[in-house]
Amino acid sequence: TVQSFCGARLRFWHSPMLHTARKNSSGGIHIDRDEFKQAFTLFDSARKGYITLQDLRSTLSVFDDQLGVSDYKFLMNNKKSLTEDELYKMLCDNQCSLDPVNEAFKYFAMDGKKSVMDIEKLRGVLTKLGIDGITDEDMKIIQDIAGTNNDDEITLAHFKHMLRVDPSVAGAAESFI
Repeated sequence: TVQSFCGARLRFWHSPMLHTARKNSSGGIHIDRDEFKQAFTLFDSARKGYITLQDLRSTLSVFDDQLGVSDYKFLMNNKKSLTEDELYKMLCDNQCSLDPVNEAFKYFAMDGKKSVMDIEKLRGVLTKLGIDGITDEDMKIIQDIAGTNNDDEITLAHFKHMLRVDPSVAGAAESFI
């Protein structure tokens, strides 16, 4: 249900892991093997043990429908399929220094206006991810957590605030669920 999804997300957003990303030996973002396994299942929804370009396209198009075939081939390292181990080995020694919170915000930001996210666009993305039945009340809770001042727009500062949910707010929201 939407409420249990929101509760799980609140616990995730409150996690200090988001705010203090560990670094790997190359100075990039550390990729935890167990968390990677969970993420891999988003792409390997049929549980085949590998992903294809089509699997990647099906999942990523929810976030960005402007990626072309060459982008997907690049992400697949020009291979027809990648196992979980192959993909992990490709990614674990990354040298990325991007801020994952800023990058996540960019995915949700309004077209042509990378400084503001529309609350209805967020609802659309959640629906595309398979979270059905999102009510206006659910969206109001998200707005309240983000601190949007009821203007239906979430700035990067609001988004970061939403990820740093006060423990009392997270506890209250979890008790609602």
